[in-house]
Amino acid sequence: MANNKNILLISENYVKQRSTIMENVENAFIKTNILLAQDIHIQQILGSNLYDDIIVQFEDYKDAYDAGVTGITAADYVSAPYLTLIDEYLQVTLLYYTLYESMFDLYSKITNKSIVTQSSDNSDVVSEEFLHKRKDDFLNKAEFYAQRMTNFLIDNQTTYPKYLEVDGEVSDITPNQDNYLSNGWYLKDTKSCGGKWSRFTEI
Repeated sequence: MANNKNILLISENYVKQRSTIMENVENAFIKTNILLAQDIHIQQILGSNLYDDIIVQFEDYKDAYDAGVTGITAADYVSAPYLTLIDEYLQVTLLYYTLYESMFDLYSKITNKSIVTQSSDNSDVVSEEFLHKRKDDFLNKAEFYAQRMTNFLIDNQTTYPKYLEVDGEVSDITPNQDNYLSNGWYLKDTKSCGGKWSRFTEI
């Protein structure tokens, strides 16, 4: 199982440019939560075989880049179907799972004495109730895009053969194809949709 902690499927700048996270937030903090969101959430969506294969291809690209090979792009090392999956589905999903995982760490920090809330001279700390609402909002968005990516993979299984490939190892994570959403955006309706997801149906 691939577990390269140096491979990010989105960059720290991607997170900053597409969210309300301030530019002065340290990249190391964002990187930690990107990797956490990848390992926990993206791997569950893709399954370990597809996830590992994507990581390995990006690792090959990174190794070549670090070795000083010039004139190369990700397309020279990462397959076109994987780039489509990442550019159109995975990145935005990972963005919102990263924001979801970041919320409590942005709200508080661990010191050598205790856990304290973050604050500054020019801003007020939000209430814990607001924090939970914001975290739930990010999770709802992440699950919406997770379901969208899952639907795409189900519809294109022949293009992504490793999606449902199982090695039989205990450490393997099989793709989670359950309904991600419980907020009224999707509804599993076996009567009207032949077992497929009925989109944008109120529960």
